[in-house]
Amino acid sequence: MLKHIESLDGRLQSIEENLRPIAAVAISLIKSGLLEQLAEYLPEIAAFIRRSFPKDEPKMHLPEVLKYLGFSERTYYRRIADGKLTPRKWEGPDFFYPSDLEEERKESKRRGRI
Repeated sequence: MLKHIESLDGRLQSIEENLRPIAAVAISLIKSGLLEQLAEYLPEIAAFIRRSFPKDEPKMHLPEVLKYLGFSERTYYRRIADGKLTPRKWEGPDFFYPSDLEEERKESKRRGRI
């Protein structure tokens, strides 16, 4: 039983040592007022994170995007240069999710491309 108590005490000390730097950062965030600023912008930060991380949608690479939008490759690159399309960059080639292309798909339908 004593051995278990000593083991538990050692683990608690380890936890305390690991939490000390986190507490120091939290205190400095509170004192500097940065925590209030982060809280103010939290909805925007959360939206950015949701847009940035993988979704349950399939990834679409260049050939699929061209077919999906009814674009030529030249039009695709022109839309990127204009800022109308913004590919996601992760490991590997650029890609899109279908939800990223909704506005351009509506425009393609309106123009009769698809």
